[in-house]
Amino acid sequence: MTDPKPSILRKPAHWLRTRSKWQSRFVAFALGILLVGAHAPFFLWPLALIALTSLVWLFDGAAKTTKPIRNGAWLAWYFGLGQFLAGLYWIGFAFSERGAAYVPMIPFAVFFLAAGLALFWMAAGAVALRFWSRRSSRVLVFALSLFAAEWLRGHVLTGLPWNLPGLIWPAGGAISQSVAWAGVWGLSLFTLLAFAAPAALVWSKGTEIQKAMPAIAGFLFFTLLFGSGLARLAAAENQTVAGVRLRVIQAQIDQSEKWDPANRSKVVDQYLDLSSAPGLSGITHLVWPEGALPLLLLESPYVLEKMAKRFADGPVLLTGLTRRETTETGEVLFRNSLAALSFTDGNPALEMIYDKHHLTPFGEYLPFGKQLAASGIKALTPLGGGFTPGPEAVTTQIPGAPPVSPQICYEAIFSGFTPGGPERPAWIVNVSNDSWFGPSTGPLQHAQQAKFRAIEEGVPVIRSASSGISGVIDPFGRLLVSAPLGENTHIDSALPKALPATFYSKFHNLGLVSWFLLMLASAIFHRRK
Repeated sequence: MTDPKPSILRKPAHWLRTRSKWQSRFVAFALGILLVGAHAPFFLWPLALIALTSLVWLFDGAAKTTKPIRNGAWLAWYFGLGQFLAGLYWIGFAFSERGAAYVPMIPFAVFFLAAGLALFWMAAGAVALRFWSRRSSRVLVFALSLFAAEWLRGHVLTGLPWNLPGLIWPAGGAISQSVAWAGVWGLSLFTLLAFAAPAALVWSKGTEIQKAMPAIAGFLFFTLLFGSGLARLAAAENQTVAGVRLRVIQAQIDQSEKWDPANRSKVVDQYLDLSSAPGLSGITHLVWPEGALPLLLLESPYVLEKMAKRFADGPVLLTGLTRRETTETGEVLFRNSLAALSFTDGNPALEMIYDKHHLTPFGEYLPFGKQLAASGIKALTPLGGGFTPGPEAVTTQIPGAPPVSPQICYEAIFSGFTPGGPERPAWIVNVSNDSWFGPSTGPLQHAQQAKFRAIEEGVPVIRSASSGISGVIDPFGRLLVSAPLGENTHIDSALPKALPATFYSKFHNLGLVSWFLLMLASAIFHRRK
């Protein structure tokens, strides 16, 4: 049987398959924008179902043209362009925060980033149409092609795994618990496959049951994920680490105000006052955000002295800071760092230093820096010349607390960044300066990804983000306590206990490789059959 029976899906499928070349591309662009509504902070997952199923039907239309591979590639590119423009528009705020001179660059920066990332989807569209057919297995080809594109997007040229398909599920909810064994990449693959599956109900060869099998399998699989996630959450226990009491600081400071030298003392006092609020005597550790103070703290004895007076024999301070380093050859380097400072007997002491390893391209350093600097292009950091990366991700020890993995800003968006095995931490401290996101969805999407790291690794995440989402995330991805977005405040909390090592923390994407190869073999089998 080759023609579908009349159904609620037949009319939209027919309409999408019969659009002209440019109509199809415009629709694909609109569907890409629609997909972003499934991500934080909206989490309208049916929009992803509509967008991905509709894209399959657009591919069905492209398959009937004289140049199917080319048309499929362009459809996927326009879809990706819409998705990345709507999902990464907040990058423009980073330019506006640097001053009026950077504002004219905003439309070019946002467009060319989105257009460049959409090239991964373009390649996926070409590959998918190369192996397209009218069998229901085409949804498997579709999902595997797009997943490969997303994997490359998350890894090539340092990677930008922002708004992956698996991130449409609210962290801390039932379905998100699956990343404890599958990781966000596994959940992304499952989501692409299940949300493309309804397209096979229309315009597929075979019996009605053959057409329905992908949708039935997707529904049953996600029902299983939902049920197992509910069971995992029902069995969750809230346990805390004895003897550790945290105070997380969230400061709302405009970047132009922060970096004005005239406001330096004001910014320092703001952090000291927030940290010294009533109840400090019971606090063992303070957490300040990335680059909290607009100065070189380790070279500022006056500021360190002020801090020592406030925190003498009190809490250990974990703070993001900029530090300067001079090499043996006399070269001056700047690092984006996280330091632990103690103040025993009123004497500041550096207990730990971590230098950010995974720097943000263009934000913190310039790829091909010398060549671009010669043309007048600078990194967005106030240093202009940018930062130098640290050697590697680490698990480290600080006084009075279990082993911790320090992660600065967007290091927390990378699945698998946290050390495993003997180096597995008991918690992650994620400090960030989300002021660069401006009044956008960026801080909420950033926090969503930090929550996924907690579930994957089975450890709590303590997050201090200026102008972002600060709070305490338990090993199940639940935000136990948080500060209202945009407020100057502090959070006092115990440190949740880590869970036993998750499957993902032990094996990372080993299972994912097996699933991908199994699905690829299935797609090849059905095509040859």
